[in-house]
Amino acid sequence: MDPHISLILCLLSALGFCSCQNELLLNGPLNGTVGGSVEFTLINPPSAPPFRIILSFSGNREDIIFTSIGGVEDIHADYVDRISVDKTTASLELRGLTLNDTGLYTVRISFISGGVESQGETSLTVFERISGAAITSTDGILIAGESSVILTCDAQGSIITRGWRKDGNPLYGVNIDELNRTVSISPVKKEDKGDYTCQVSNPVSSETVSKGLIVNYGPEKVNIMGEGAIEIGSPVHLTCTAESVPESTYTWAFNGTETSVTGASYSKEPSEYEDSGTYTCTAWNSITKHTDNAVFKLSVKAQGSLGGAGGLSDGAIAGIVIMIILVVAAGIGISIFLWKKKGCQGCLAGREIGTKDTPHQQLSR
Repeated sequence: MDPHISLILCLLSALGFCSCQNELLLNGPLNGTVGGSVEFTLINPPSAPPFRIILSFSGNREDIIFTSIGGVEDIHADYVDRISVDKTTASLELRGLTLNDTGLYTVRISFISGGVESQGETSLTVFERISGAAITSTDGILIAGESSVILTCDAQGSIITRGWRKDGNPLYGVNIDELNRTVSISPVKKEDKGDYTCQVSNPVSSETVSKGLIVNYGPEKVNIMGEGAIEIGSPVHLTCTAESVPESTYTWAFNGTETSVTGASYSKEPSEYEDSGTYTCTAWNSITKHTDNAVFKLSVKAQGSLGGAGGLSDGAIAGIVIMIILVVAAGIGISIFLWKKKGCQGCLAGREIGTKDTPHQQLSR
């Protein structure tokens, strides 16, 4: 609005010739905390102290909570010791907030008795601070592919929003109710294990709470590691691994017969020819009650059958033999070449000597 027009309207209002409503600008909307305080202030405060100030509240009830006329104050009984008013700027502080203070607040001022009032309004929302946030889950041990779980996030206070994350990342791929209060996973997968966090908040406070989720699975991907061929007398050493939560227990069988060996390692020293055969490792999960196994074939060979060539394969041994033959052949070829070259040099020297006359030849001439 043009400032000149605003000035004219305000002058007319002060003289009572026009009704200029809602030209006062109050800060807000405001948020408050139970037990806290807020201050209502005019963004465009009056240039002179008002003759009359009226502050009213519209919420769960209708009240005029403060009146000042010509310097004489009247405070509603429910607000005694809870409000302070600056009669120059018409600003007001409200303390000891309760949830019942949520509502619409209106300020009306006039500069002369019987003059037209200027008015402004704003809203206040009072929140109870968030406290005691917690995540609860349905009871029971979780087994991948078999179990389901529901996580519930709750707290005391005025809850406006809830937000879920898993291992620090936004939570996707699960069922979340409309209020973000519960997360449902059915059935759980091994990838669902991790740290789940829920942030509960309102405009004046927030709390974040975490809960770890353990998903039992396996065993799977059972594997036996070791040398497939060893010389007699060398130790037998095999190691069994499996993916499993909790860690699997292991038993061993040899050629289909159960052994007394338990644990992830199978060792025997020294080895004998009779140790050649098939070794089976069976992994068992005490929670899922599942088992899985792996099979490994071991061959015990005579002394020197592996170590003579450093345990190399037949192909590698053949390659080495061929290399030795080539090196020997190359040496022989070079020797022949040098021998022939030396022989030719001797022939040339003889020819040069033969072209000269000997003393006997010279005398005969």
